Amino acid sequence: MKPRSRDARRARPALGTLVEIRVPDFAGAATAFDRAFAAVERVHRLMSRQVPDSDVARLNRAAPGALVAVDHWTWQVLKRAKEIHAATGGLFDCAAAPGKNGSSADLDLIDDRTVRMRRQLVVSLDGIAKGFAVDHAVEALRLAGARAGVVNAGGDLRVFGEEAQTVHVRHPRDPGCFVSIGMVTDGAVATSARYFGNSTLIDPRSRRARRTDWSATVIAGDCTTADALTKPCLLDRRAAPALTAGCGARVVLLH
Repeated sequence: MKPRSRDARRARPALGTLVEIRVPDFAGAATAFDRAFAAVERVHRLMSRQVPDSDVARLNRAAPGALVAVDHWTWQVLKRAKEIHAATGGLFDCAAAPGKNGSSADLDLIDDRTVRMRRQLVVSLDGIAKGFAVDHAVEALRLAGARAGVVNAGGDLRVFGEEAQTVHVRHPRDPGCFVSIGMVTDGAVATSARYFGNSTLIDPRSRRARRTDWSATVIAGDCTTADALTKPCLLDRRAAPALTAGCGARVVLLH
């Protein structure tokens, strides 16, 4: 999506990628950018496994049965992760038990700020938190007065406003080649693929790494959903259209 000359644009490294934000230039643009990037940084602090005092790190240190207080944002992501885990028959899973069976189903959400694990689990929100950060960056932009714009976090992006935007994705065979997947108005797009030798995909059913030469791009109403659904679509390409349709989304698969 090409920026227009009257657009304001900022980019910062975050979430293990480069987060780019673009809005039509207006008097409050600088404040809008600051608030949007603050939302992204908050998601990183709460949900990164590499941050020692993050909610996710504390969950992974907790004993089975312990009640763990988490930020409401983390609770929201876990709730959505459990919903998508159920909707995809376990193809999306943010939790695993070391050396034994265990899944997102073993996470109990007691109230809107408390979590309990039925067994020892390793929780990772890497496959959904980036989309959630994009959604909250968009919310921050809107609250600051931006009427339209784009937030792009390494290919997980959301467009808001009345103007349709053409979306291009990298081709999995030739990452330097971009393929148009059509126009998006007030929606979200996320893509998963092994671009530039990225790590393989973990199949939650076998807990084994799987390689793929495909890419999956999901178009949804929010980036949290789009981000999470790309992994199940790669793991079961035949079921991908039904999986995404069940969550109010659609998928584009490229080989």
